Amino acid sequence: MFGNFLAKRLNKSITKNLNKSTLNDNSIDKAIDEIRLVLLESDVNNEVVKDLIKNIRKKAEGQFILKGLKPSEMLIKIVHEEIIDILGKNKIDINFHGNPSIVMMVGLQGSGKTTTTGKIANLVAKKYSKKPLLVACDIYRPAAIEQLKVIGNKLNIPVFEKGTQDPVKTTVEAVEYAKKNNHDLVLFDTAGRLHIDEKLMNELKQIQIKTKPQEILLVVDGMTGQDIINVTKSFNDLLKLSGVVVTKLDGDERGGVVLSIRHLTGLPIKFIGTGENTKDIEFFYPDRMADRLLGLGDVKTLVEKVQENVDERTFKDTMQRMMSGQFDLQDLLNQMRQIGKMGKLGGIAKMIPGAPKIDSSKIVDGEKKLRIAEILITSMTMRERREPRLLKHLSRKERIIKGSGRTLKEYNELINQFEKTKKQVDLMVKNLRQGRMPNIPGMGGLGGLGF
Repeated sequence: MFGNFLAKRLNKSITKNLNKSTLNDNSIDKAIDEIRLVLLESDVNNEVVKDLIKNIRKKAEGQFILKGLKPSEMLIKIVHEEIIDILGKNKIDINFHGNPSIVMMVGLQGSGKTTTTGKIANLVAKKYSKKPLLVACDIYRPAAIEQLKVIGNKLNIPVFEKGTQDPVKTTVEAVEYAKKNNHDLVLFDTAGRLHIDEKLMNELKQIQIKTKPQEILLVVDGMTGQDIINVTKSFNDLLKLSGVVVTKLDGDERGGVVLSIRHLTGLPIKFIGTGENTKDIEFFYPDRMADRLLGLGDVKTLVEKVQENVDERTFKDTMQRMMSGQFDLQDLLNQMRQIGKMGKLGGIAKMIPGAPKIDSSKIVDGEKKLRIAEILITSMTMRERREPRLLKHLSRKERIIKGSGRTLKEYNELINQFEKTKKQVDLMVKNLRQGRMPNIPGMGGLGGLGF
């Protein structure tokens, strides 16, 4: 839930002091003082905080409330605009002008660079119909080449490697190989640095000179503190980076590194990593990130995730069964699996307006219930899933609990929640048939598990 800490605190700071028709000096001062503290606690660089606060105050002072907006909403609008300005306003696309296009991935060890290289190759291949080639250039970290090969095999993307051969020579040969085998995108997974090492940095410079990559992307750990700014500047001074990839933004991070890097280095953020799954990477949209940081959700990205991950046929089949009053445990399982394809619940919830108000412990509990429910349902026969009335038999219940390794309490919770969900689905269908708009909270896979 990237930026959850920041989203909660900013909203609270803005709303508690603003209840008048204008943004007067006193209310602005109180709100902005708290915003400053929240930003600093969220690991935003002090220089960035100063600039942001100055611009917010300048816009807010003396402004009347726009028609239809509350004072707190007006200040949120101003903060939103300023965050977008810092983040860069527009999405910066990857450069595909080369033949093949060459992307050089660099960064410190532990930033998730090798995994991210595979993720980007996979994302770009699907989004732009590219034929990528991964190139193993890290001959220093034990098993680094093998790790990239495992990733490539999982994604069905070929990996070019020459063992412990000089990485500069390997990259040159890889480009020639790509040309001969119609790969239009090449990604170099270079050696990660424990620190700014002169010898290894020179190796990166030689790779750049020999291959002339269109993109040089620095991978940084989103959980890293302020020192990442100095690291970014060091890489940029040597290589003239084209952008940054921020990883590990799937936890309850404070979010400050994204604002700090963009403002202090001027480098565009091109991708963000949001989890460990190979699909857990996104193109960076400044306006969407500003929405998330302020707890406004990210409906656009959520819709894209649904379109990319939800099986249309399964969805239609489930809807037809719901409309005919046949919603059962197999349908619930199908729903949960479709949700699972989209990533962690925390990441999904973060994109829903208002969801940052959900306590993180409740999201963790919801994820646990989903896992338990799937274990229990998959321990049932298909007939039992399609005919839940059969589960009233004690022998079936005992067999399922024993086979799943779960408890009687967990089994009963699942059946009770399913029955509640079934009633909600039937009521929704009844309202729709009578031409009424249904208003049922928490329906379906998530609501059906009490999330």
